[in-house]
Amino acid sequence: MGAWDTGIFDNDGAGDCLIAIQHNPASIQEQVQYIQNTWLEEKYMEVDEGSSILALGELVLIAYGIQPTHPLTADIDLEAIKSQLTQEILSQITQLIRVALNVDNTGASEIYELWAEADTADFAAWKHTGNNVLAKLEQINL
Repeated sequence: MGAWDTGIFDNDGAGDCLIAIQHNPASIQEQVQYIQNTWLEEKYMEVDEGSSILALGELVLIAYGIQPTHPLTADIDLEAIKSQLTQEILSQITQLIRVALNVDNTGASEIYELWAEADTADFAAWKHTGNNVLAKLEQINL
């Protein structure tokens, strides 16, 4: 799975996503659209897309000051992130996170499946962190 801990940024997919956003903050729209298109085409969310959408959600929360800055996000232009967000993109991020966390119980998320097979405490910690991101995102109105 490429994860070394249960945090949102503690995996390879999230790290790759953050690097792309750091190099081009406008790519947040491209990242979301890619994940959305992949989801619509496959009706299954692979681990890297699940990790990336959770990272994008956390990044939005950081940009809006809802979550503290993470060391991996220190060099990202948060104002540029905010300028790229629309209500539509925020809604897509939220919906895709719901898929990644298997909120609808469809079993269409590889990241969820992998964490469910991990240590019970680690799975609970990962799920709690993800649900926290989702709940906070659902409170934002642009």
